[in-house]
Amino acid sequence: MANPKGNPQNLQPVRTTDEAKKRGAAGGKKSGAARRKKRDARQAIRYVLDMAATGKLDEKLEGLGFDEEDRTNMTGLTVAMMMRAASGDVSAYKALMDYGGFHPDQKLKDRESRARIAAMENGGGASGVDQEDGVGDDVLIYMPENGRDDDGDKNP
Repeated sequence: MANPKGNPQNLQPVRTTDEAKKRGAAGGKKSGAARRKKRDARQAIRYVLDMAATGKLDEKLEGLGFDEEDRTNMTGLTVAMMMRAASGDVSAYKALMDYGGFHPDQKLKDRESRARIAAMENGGGASGVDQEDGVGDDVLIYMPENGRDDDGDKNP
């Protein structure tokens, strides 16, 4: 059911191919503008993070022994996250591990991806079954814990 407070213009069906082309072109232009805006925001963030640290942040990084070329805003944020993780902030610890490449799920996905690529390059496909003798390799299946027991309910 349509939103009664919505714009009724949006509820009109496309009746001609010219109208469809016109609407599609308008949508494409809006989409392109949104993508450019997101790209520009990412570039600005990268620029600011790569800038040299100043003030107290620079002094703190210098005190920790960082060379002048390594004292950037990104380094300062990483050190701050490390300090929070060291003080017991679990979310800071998880974020630090993810950014540092120590996420076990990601390592598993990367390992599986490399194995799949190697199998395809060797002509074996991605099935895990050797084409010559029909014998399958051992396959490791990772099932994440979903908090449910065998009955399907959330009570352990």
